[in-house]
Amino acid sequence: MAIDVVMPKMGESITEGTIIEWKKQIGDKIERDETLLEISTDKVDSEVPSPDSGILIEVLFEVNQTVDVGTVIARIGDMGEKVNSNEKIEEQSKKNEIKKEIEVKVQSPKIIDKPKLKRFYSPLVKSIAKEHQITIDELERISGSGKSGRVNKDDIMNYLANKNPSQESPQFVQIPAQPQLPGGKEIKMPQPQLVNLEDKIEKMGRMRSRIAYHMLESQKTSAHVYSTSEVDVTNLVNLRGKYKDEFKSQFGVNLTYTPMILDACIKALHEFPLLNASIDGENIIHHAHINMGVAVALPDNNLIVPVIKASEEKNFKGLARSTADIAVRARENKLNPEEIFGSTFTVTNPGIFGSLFGMGIINQPNVGILSTGSIHKRPVVKETEYGDVVFIRHMMYMTLGYDHRLIDGAYGTRFLSRLVTLIEDYNESRLF
Repeated sequence: MAIDVVMPKMGESITEGTIIEWKKQIGDKIERDETLLEISTDKVDSEVPSPDSGILIEVLFEVNQTVDVGTVIARIGDMGEKVNSNEKIEEQSKKNEIKKEIEVKVQSPKIIDKPKLKRFYSPLVKSIAKEHQITIDELERISGSGKSGRVNKDDIMNYLANKNPSQESPQFVQIPAQPQLPGGKEIKMPQPQLVNLEDKIEKMGRMRSRIAYHMLESQKTSAHVYSTSEVDVTNLVNLRGKYKDEFKSQFGVNLTYTPMILDACIKALHEFPLLNASIDGENIIHHAHINMGVAVALPDNNLIVPVIKASEEKNFKGLARSTADIAVRARENKLNPEEIFGSTFTVTNPGIFGSLFGMGIINQPNVGILSTGSIHKRPVVKETEYGDVVFIRHMMYMTLGYDHRLIDGAYGTRFLSRLVTLIEDYNESRLF
């Protein structure tokens, strides 16, 4: 008997996925848990494993089609079962499109306000159209790159970006951050190359388009405020220099500054729990766990924020291992979908690429994001019993971005000051 393959739910806020590639063709044999197809959502690209062994006998949707979660997209059967023809695939696709068109007409009269539609529009496209007050006439004029001229998310976002080119766009700071890779692997980022400059238009990729969309949404959602403090990290530098070989030998993972900063940040969040909360309408949602998001810059110049769930339950060794693991697997595109959802606070490190400090955009639905800068030796005046003395110290800037809807300047600055103290007092008792 044939087994249904359904579009999986990749996260709490994900309602649909776009098919990127079928790894198997009709008639191919497939083993249980072998990759059947690759899909893309607003958060991540992911491989979908086969639920059973058998023969792929039916494929109901083609590449670039967007499908609701829970919808049957293929069927796995036994040897000898009839393989459906392409005509049946097309027929099934048309039935699904007709069904969705009916839902559009009934449920979304404000966006699709004409009785007859020339094309099908996905729930995501409708949502964007409604938010930006795009009429059905405008929607119909947008050139679609999907099947049969269907308008997808990239199409409508490009349309919005070019709709008013004379309007000055707000300038945002990119978050290219990735705390130092502690897993023993080198950070393989593309090297700058001389190119011939030319006038051209290039279509955004799926991930870059999603990043752009979510960054703009965050700016529209949160009232961003920033506070910056300078921290003396000489003790962190000395600890790493003294114990890095022992730590690597004992635990099999590199000792870096990232888990030290995460460890101090977790302790500070216990004392300032509002920065670990989130906002839902007029409600403040308090979280029992600190799910730490760690921003990772990918080799293709994109960004992803994997999450260390319940990070407060981990000791330093656990934080170091978790940070190394998610950084490596993020760059190798091996993260599980659930590992990029549910963060309650985010740490990003533009300093890894030499930036003195950064002003990160809040990772929704968080209300806080900590950006750490590069570490530099500088002359610093210290008070001693003999008076003021100039020392050479390792210094770093930390910038806290927070949502002014919930976090006031006093609260945010007190958190940052406490974090400075925790980092400057950090010692070897926290490492082992």
